[in-house]
Amino acid sequence: MSHARFPQPLDHELADIVTAMRAAQTLPPFSGTPDQARERMRLGIMAARERSPLPRVGSIEDGVAESDGMHVPVRVYRPQDKRAVVPTVVFFHGGGFVLGSVELMDDIARKLCRDMQAVVVSVDYRLAPEHPFPAAHDDAVTATRWAIRNVAVLGGDPSRIVVAGESAGANLATSAALLLRDCGIGLAAQLLVVPGVDMARDVALIEAKGVDFPMLSPFDLRDITRLYMGSASARAREFPPSPLRAADLCGMPAAVIAIAGHDPLCDEGIAYARRLQAAGVPVRLLCFEDMFHPFFGFFEASRSARRANDTICHAFSTWLEQHALPGDL
Repeated sequence: MSHARFPQPLDHELADIVTAMRAAQTLPPFSGTPDQARERMRLGIMAARERSPLPRVGSIEDGVAESDGMHVPVRVYRPQDKRAVVPTVVFFHGGGFVLGSVELMDDIARKLCRDMQAVVVSVDYRLAPEHPFPAAHDDAVTATRWAIRNVAVLGGDPSRIVVAGESAGANLATSAALLLRDCGIGLAAQLLVVPGVDMARDVALIEAKGVDFPMLSPFDLRDITRLYMGSASARAREFPPSPLRAADLCGMPAAVIAIAGHDPLCDEGIAYARRLQAAGVPVRLLCFEDMFHPFFGFFEASRSARRANDTICHAFSTWLEQHALPGDL
């Protein structure tokens, strides 16, 4: 399945956003210093947030996940529904391992909590280039181990602990699941939205398609690998950091993978879905042909993006009920 040519045009509301950004000559996301890039993202997100109310949840609590002497900041969201037992979702935000934070992805975490009726543990992992590979991957494992150990306090149901992530966060989610599998620890499911799972991807091959990918360019992909891998660039072909290149994916949690048609990572997500399926892992692939890479967080800016986000949340809730672990685990 190839997306070198788009079978559907970009959603018109998202297309208007892209046009406005280009008219304003918005800088590439990773240009300038890391602090400058993060401040541009912060200003853009906060300006958009002023136009729409945040999804309502029951409570929000900041804390620290601790495991094996490591400490990772987390934000815990609990749903308004006071039912005794709910799933626990360990969520990793996107941003190419360089940008983003728990605060900036607050709206996404809130919506997951509300729509899935789940406790969401949003992880504030360390960012590159100040903290290059394997810092974020180490933090992902630390936070997931902590959530598993504290599930009675968090959500109360050890049969429905899952990992979820967007873009680079999807890499961290599935990487944590794979690293924990190797330790004999299983999770119920994984949600991977526009996953970037190959840090040694052939960017030249993407460029050769001659396609204009809005919001995430081949140049951006090179920046992501350069900034996160740092002096460990030779390890990009290994796992970690590249789950697509892992030797064995058997025994991984059942996966819902969501891809976007106007995204240079589209084929990468499909390839990972196929590898999981070949390893006997149940996979549901959701393709949103008219979306660009970061659509998951644009649910207030586009009606189509909201429908896509809603579809993902509903599909994953249903998937989780189907693939909950046996009660005696």
